[in-house]
Parts: sequence; structure tokens; C-alpha cells
Amino acid sequence: MNRWFGLLTLAWVFPTGSAAQDTAAVARPDSGAALRPAPTVTLSLAEALSRGRASSPTYRQALNNAGPAKWGVRSAYASFIPAVTAAGDLGYTGSGQSNFGGGLILPTSALLTSAYSLGLEWQLNGRVLSGPGQQKALRRATEEEIDGAGITLKAEISTQYLNALQAAAQVDVARQQVVRNIDFLTLARARYQVGQATLLEVRQAEVIKGQSDVALLRAVQADNEAKLELIRLMGVEPPVPVDQIGLSDSFPVVRPELKLDELLSLADQQNPGLRSLRARQDAATWTVRAAKSEFLPTLSLRAGWSGFTQEFTDDGLLVGQTFADAQVQAADCQYNNQVRSALAIGGVVGNCFAAVGLNDAGTALLDPLTQ
Repeated sequence: MNRWFGLLTLAWVFPTGSAAQDTAAVARPDSGAALRPAPTVTLSLAEALSRGRASSPTYRQALNNAGPAKWGVRSAYASFIPAVTAAGDLGYTGSGQSNFGGGLILPTSALLTSAYSLGLEWQLNGRVLSGPGQQKALRRATEEEIDGAGITLKAEISTQYLNALQAAAQVDVARQQVVRNIDFLTLARARYQVGQATLLEVRQAEVIKGQSDVALLRAVQADNEAKLELIRLMGVEPPVPVDQIGLSDSFPVVRPELKLDELLSLADQQNPGLRSLRARQDAATWTVRAAKSEFLPTLSLRAGWSGFTQEFTDDGLLVGQTFADAQVQAADCQYNNQVRSALAIGGVVGNCFAAVGLNDAGTALLDPLTQ
């Protein structure tokens, strides 16, 4: 009986080898998780707002509407300017033959044709008169929408910047908690080694330390996601990994001094969305006026000028046809002279060849300048 009591006493004084090994395995806590990496790139709120205005796709999409709105006003004023139209035409007809009937078939020359015209038209009606007012109202609405998009962008980036600062502060808190839990775990192991704590207390300290590590990982993940969302709102690519980006601004906590009546009055006067709706209401009023003006008379003025040219490409064919026609006319002239002479009725042509543009022998055409 005394022998077994001695063995039990030795077993209680000296822990088992497995317990000693387990304690040694966890005797070195991971203190590296509490280290915070130094940022390589810093970002201030002013820089975030500036880059957001320069690169945000949503804001630039709203900004792109300013160009069409301005051109709409210019187009409305351009309606008062007369419309000028110019037209031209070129044509070609190949050579061939023309059948005049009765067995008369004559060759034809190739033909070049051209036509041109210039027109001027000016029209004035109620829609033209109301166009500038309508387009100006639409331009004001677009400008207010752009201002509203800028304010929305500023609010979103500022809010996300604060969220990212909050997430970074939560990471610092989680790191401090990890450091404290490491100290608690070290203290629990030291007390266990001197016999002032049980192994259960050591395991509880290890569990708490592991929970703080998980909380730190979640906080770091939330911090990175907040920075990614901020970069997305800015519309840029991160220059370095997000865990190496630091936010340099800090904001003091002050008590706001705002009055509801002043806020409502300021919103009624300067809210871009409300001002845009009012401008579009003004544009709708101008549209109604333009529709009613359709019942009024329209003043319209038109002027035009046009021309036409024609040119034969085969001069020899035309000269031959003219020479043949002249010979036919000379033969008719000579026949008429014979008939008139026989009937003694007078009116005889002295030189039939010269009368139709031929030389005295009737073998060639005369120069038009010498006729």
C-alpha cells in the first residue's frame, strides 16, 4: 500500500511527458502577427478627390454630356441662318447611231454632260424662335446634373475615406488585442510552470489568443476591402498592393452646429438635383410653346441658280454631218433656183454654196469668222 502511494505521489509531482511536450510546443507565441507593415504609398483626401474628378468613370460620363448640350444651343441659333444647298452632276453618253425613220440612220458622237445648281433657303417659324430658349434650359439642366454628380462623387469618396480610416483604426485595435492576449498567454504559461494555474487556464488563454488572431485577419481583410472600394470610386489602378497604401489624413471630432431651417433653405436654393429638375421644367415649358407655335404661319424664302453644259467628244463626226447637211441645203438651193428661173418668178439665190456656208466650189465649209 505504501509503495503505490509513493508512485502516485511521484506521478503528481512530475507531470507526464506528453503534458510537458504540449507545454513546450506552445511556449513560443506568434508575436509577428501584431506587427503592422509600414505603408509605402500615402493618400490624402484631397488627392483622392482630385484623382476621382479626373478618372471616375461615373463622373466623366456625366461630364461628357456637357458637349452635346452646348452644341444643342449652337444648333438652335444656327436655325436662323439660311440653308445653302449645292449640287453637281456629271454624265457620259457613248457613241452610236440614231434612227430618224424612213431609213435615215446617222452616227452619233460620244457626249459629255454636266449640271450644277446652288440653292438658298431661309425659314422662320415658332419652333425656330423657341429653339434657343429650350436648348439653354436643357444646357442648364445638364450643368446642374454635372454639379450633382461632382457632389455625389465627393460625398462617396469622403465617406469611403472615413470608412477606410475606421477600418484601419479597427486593425490597430485588433493588433493591440493580439499583443495583450500574447502577454496573457505568456503569463498563464508562467503561472502554470510555477504551479499557480492549471493547464485548462493555459488552453483558455491559447483559445483567446487564436480568436484575436482571427479577428485581426478579419480586420485586415475589411481594411483592404475598404481601400479597394475607395480606389474603385476614384477610378484608378492601385500603384502598389492595397496593404501597402496608407491614409495620411485625420479628422478631429467636433460638434456640428447646424440648423434645420438653414439646411432646408440652402438645399432649396443650391441642391443640384432640384435645380436640374427646375431647368428641365423650363425646357418642357419651351417645348409646349414650340408645339403651340405650329399653328402660326411660317415665313419661307427660297432662291436658286442652276446651269447645264454639253460637249461632243468627236469633232470630226460633227463637222462631217454639218458638211453633209450644207451640201444637201446647197443642192436644194440650186434646185429652187432652177425652178424659179423656169417659172420666171424671181428670188433666185446668187451663190447657193456661200448661202449655206460652203466655199465657191462647195467642197469645204467656210470659217465661221469669215462668213
